[in-house]
Amino acid sequence: MQRTLFRVSLVAVLIGWLGFSCPAVALDLQMLGLRGGISDHRNDEDFRQYETFAIWNLAWAWNLCPDWSLATYLEANAGLLNGGGDAGFVGSIGPGLYFSGLKDTVRIYLGVNPTIIGEHEYGGENLGGPFQFTSHIGIGVRFTRHIAIGYRWQHMSNLVFYDENPGLNLHMIEVGYSF
Repeated sequence: MQRTLFRVSLVAVLIGWLGFSCPAVALDLQMLGLRGGISDHRNDEDFRQYETFAIWNLAWAWNLCPDWSLATYLEANAGLLNGGGDAGFVGSIGPGLYFSGLKDTVRIYLGVNPTIIGEHEYGGENLGGPFQFTSHIGIGVRFTRHIAIGYRWQHMSNLVFYDENPGLNLHMIEVGYSF
C-alpha cells in the first residue's frame, strides 16, 4: 500500500512539473485538479478511485455560435483504484473534446484514454489485465476565475483484450484550478 501511494504521489508531482516547466505544454495548461468517485455497484466489488489530473488545451478549436465553442484537449491523470480490500495504481493519458459556453462558465467534455492499472484483481473481481481504456463524459462549472467543480461518468474496459472484461463504471466528482 505504501509503495502504491508513493507511486501515485510521484506521478502527481511529475504531472505538475510537466505543466509548469515544459514550455510547449505550459503555455496551454488549462487545469490541475483532484478527482474522486465510486462505482455504480454493477460489479462483484465496490470500487473507489482517487486521482490527480492535468488538462492541456490543444490547438484545434472552433466557434459554433456567439456563446459556444468546441475545442480539443489532452488529459493525464494518476491515482489509486480501491476495491475488494485491494488497491492499485491507475493512470491514463488521452485526447478529448469539450463544448464551452456562457462565457466559458460551463464545459461539457468527453474523451477516451488508454489506461494502465497496477492491479487487475480486486477481491472477487478480475478486470482482465493491466491495459484498459477509459471513456468519459462530464460537465464542469467555473465558480470563480480559477476554481471549477465538475461531475464525470466514466467507463473502464479492456475491449476484450483479456478473457475477463467486466468493465467498471465510476461516478466522479472533481475540483480543479483553472489557468
